[in-house]
Amino acid sequence: MSMYLRIKQLNKTYGSRQVVSDLDLSVREGEVLSLLGPSGCGKTTILRMLAGLVTPDSGYIEVGDRVFFDGKRGLPVEERGLGMVFQDYALWPHMTVAQNISFGLRLRRMPGRQIKERLQTLLELVNLPGYEQRYPYQLSGGQQQRVAVARALATEPRLLLLDEPLSSLDAALRETMSAELVQLFKRLNITTINVTHDQNEAMTMSDRIAVLRDGKVQQVGTPTELYLQPQNAFVASFMGQANMLPGALVVNDNEENGTSGSLQLLDEEIYLSGQISAEARAHSGSHNFVCRPANITIIQELPPAPHQNILPGQVAQTFFVGGRWRTHIKAGSQQQYTIQAFTDQPLQPAQAVWLEFPSTQSLIVPV
Repeated sequence: MSMYLRIKQLNKTYGSRQVVSDLDLSVREGEVLSLLGPSGCGKTTILRMLAGLVTPDSGYIEVGDRVFFDGKRGLPVEERGLGMVFQDYALWPHMTVAQNISFGLRLRRMPGRQIKERLQTLLELVNLPGYEQRYPYQLSGGQQQRVAVARALATEPRLLLLDEPLSSLDAALRETMSAELVQLFKRLNITTINVTHDQNEAMTMSDRIAVLRDGKVQQVGTPTELYLQPQNAFVASFMGQANMLPGALVVNDNEENGTSGSLQLLDEEIYLSGQISAEARAHSGSHNFVCRPANITIIQELPPAPHQNILPGQVAQTFFVGGRWRTHIKAGSQQQYTIQAFTDQPLQPAQAVWLEFPSTQSLIVPV
């Protein structure tokens, strides 16, 4: 599969603030790539630079066989051939569904018969046949979103841009719509850039995800890669709940060329073993020991010594979430750590427990 979108050394500054810094991204034809990160990380600015609504300070953008920006000049918005779905859908309130969807076709002076045929095709595509004469206020949030998607697809865009398209929907509808959109985009084989701050949405909708922080890409990979093999503590925490225990990397002779390593907890004489990448091993600064709550085993009876990767702790709080009990446990003597784990039964506050971290499912990553 060939690369369809290429971004090289893209930069954008507002005043003294570097919003996007030396961005390099490549997207394959037909791929759905999500830009994921917290508010202010630069993801919407990147989307607007692709659309031509914001001019980069420097860099290069190419989509298909067309150069959108070459470092000096940018292609006008109307010549880029893009489709865009905004966060609030931006439907014309005084226009019917049919008028909203066909708006771009009418601007291009497409013959009326072709517009009608295209309209019916799009209504079938987004499961809204028979809704032609309704107005936006007569539609649910999910139906309005379908209209916005149909309008964006009407002109057969070379690239589809989504700006937080599901944020206005409730949680249940958001999950349903994300699955519907993925099926639609795959059926059409349309290259899509999706901006979101929601990790679940990104993992559901994306072939790959680019995690951003302060205008810089932290890691690009499939949802599975980012969740199981994060390159740093920020990516690990942003891709789902994760326990982070700070400490110093300790490399033993037999670990020097392997995939495992050890970390000495900060201010503690406790060592934890986990998987470590070559990048993390080469990092000279601080490291974190990372373990997902679902991977931790809670032991309620004192285990026979010695045992590796076991921390004593005390139950702080227990919550019932998603069919399981989420338990907060205080651990550490010199420094207090709050660790989350799951149990099938509630534990009592102040109860003494021991936490076992599986070394094969724990990671050591740079901070």
